[in-house]
Amino acid sequence: MLTELHIQNFAIIDDLTVHFEPGLNVLTGETGAGKSIVIDAIGAVLGLRVGVEDVRAGAEAATIEATFELGPGNPALRLLEEWGIPAEEGVVLISRDIAASGRSRCRINGRTATVTMLREVGEYLVDIHGQHEHQSLLKIPQHLTLLDASGPTALQKARKRVSSLYLQWQERQRQLAALQVDEREKARRIDLLIYQVEEIKAAQLRPGEEEELRKERTRLANVERLLEATTKAYALLYEVPEAGGRSALDLAAEAQTELEDIVRFDARLAPLRESLETALSALQEAAYELRAYRDGLEFNPYRLEEIEQRLALIESLKRKYGATIEEVLAYGEQAQRELDELTHREERGEELEQEIAELEGKLGPAAAELSQLRRKAAQKLEREVVRHLQDLRMERVSFQVSFEWVPNAEGVPVAGERYALTGEGLDRVEFLLSPNPGEPLRPLAKIASGGEISRIMLALKSVLMAADRLPTLIFDEIDVGIGGATARAVGQKLAALGQDKQVICVTHLPQIASLAHAHFRIQKGTRRGRAYVEVTPLDEEQRIWELGRMLGGEEVTPTTLQHARELLQARAKSS
Repeated sequence: MLTELHIQNFAIIDDLTVHFEPGLNVLTGETGAGKSIVIDAIGAVLGLRVGVEDVRAGAEAATIEATFELGPGNPALRLLEEWGIPAEEGVVLISRDIAASGRSRCRINGRTATVTMLREVGEYLVDIHGQHEHQSLLKIPQHLTLLDASGPTALQKARKRVSSLYLQWQERQRQLAALQVDEREKARRIDLLIYQVEEIKAAQLRPGEEEELRKERTRLANVERLLEATTKAYALLYEVPEAGGRSALDLAAEAQTELEDIVRFDARLAPLRESLETALSALQEAAYELRAYRDGLEFNPYRLEEIEQRLALIESLKRKYGATIEEVLAYGEQAQRELDELTHREERGEELEQEIAELEGKLGPAAAELSQLRRKAAQKLEREVVRHLQDLRMERVSFQVSFEWVPNAEGVPVAGERYALTGEGLDRVEFLLSPNPGEPLRPLAKIASGGEISRIMLALKSVLMAADRLPTLIFDEIDVGIGGATARAVGQKLAALGQDKQVICVTHLPQIASLAHAHFRIQKGTRRGRAYVEVTPLDEEQRIWELGRMLGGEEVTPTTLQHARELLQARAKSS
């Protein structure tokens, strides 16, 4: 659960720390006091989008820190372990700095992280139901997502199988469509590919050939200088360079002879004599190799011209097909594959059609099985939602999940007919509602009021969260459009959720606030000409006063205070 939230220089909050409790936590206060800013800060530290406008005016950066205490087995701990981030005793500290320059700096347990990492780990920590999120119920595609979330593991596996088969089927369809191009375009493409493949093959390129040719060209272009230098070097080593002169080998041999005569007088000269013998041998070997190299040198202008032409050909091919010989060869191989595919188009088309038929033979039954699992899950969802809606003072409501398969000649075959298919299967799902007896079931968007939508969303959350391991749920003004006994019922439902999970709720209704396990009042004030926000955890007497304010508006009277006491007493009796 979320145990502590620290906010600094975020929006109008200068410095604020909130210690949340287990169970139902409510945030109350005047309109504009900053309740939703606290929720926005939680979203920001979990990777939701923020901007420089969220940094308090005049501050260099906003800082948000959230501390979570997680039980064993929470998926967030496994994710952190994969990232190499330790979480001793299940404690996770997430922080995010938002600079006025626009950059963010994120950390998890002191380790540098990215905003994406915050979002990923946040999915296992908190579910934030914002002020307008209930409107997602009016978006029909969202209904299928909610239904699947309520289903068993078998449904999730079936959905993954359908998605995998669908992607394979779609890819084969794409490949087949690519084969069915205009015949003239096909002929033009074949001609071009034949030319390119033959040009590259005719060149008979070898990897590393260009470097070898450049080295040989350098040698041939400088053969006169090489001949002159090696001849002189050989003469200095082995031949008498001029009349009366002596070669290096002669001098080395004479030095060796001198040492040979005197080594018997001092044994310490023996290593020097041996060194001279080694040097003399090396000089002889170098002289022989120099002579062989010199004798092998030949000025061959024809070979030099061949090399220039070969390098020009390689350069021409590189300009067309790649920056290196390896890239040119790779292009030729790819062109050959495409040419083979085009020239064997009919065979490949038949193969693809066969593969598509085989995939459809698997995809149709898999999608039908997924639909059957969904219908079973829908029956359970209908019962559970109706039960929760009855708890929420919609006693005579009817709720139904409608299913539709859309016929489509280009779809997949199921039971002798073809139906449209997506990666989510065959089903088009929509939630239908009848608030009152005798009224037909109709789409939510056409009949549900704001208060009813809020209650339906709360009912769905109650059903879905029973199987969800998220430790913390946040509701930002889910009480829109309700009051009286209905508000009390909503509060009881939130408190019931708080028995298994931590619930944080922004509310304007005293009936809900009175049922909280922990109550925080948010106030906005002015200090040194600047607005600031403070959060106060309320004791029993402070709660009575705050509930009285919520009941009576600006004027708190003995009557409203007595009503507030009665609300708290009713909570104590029910618990």
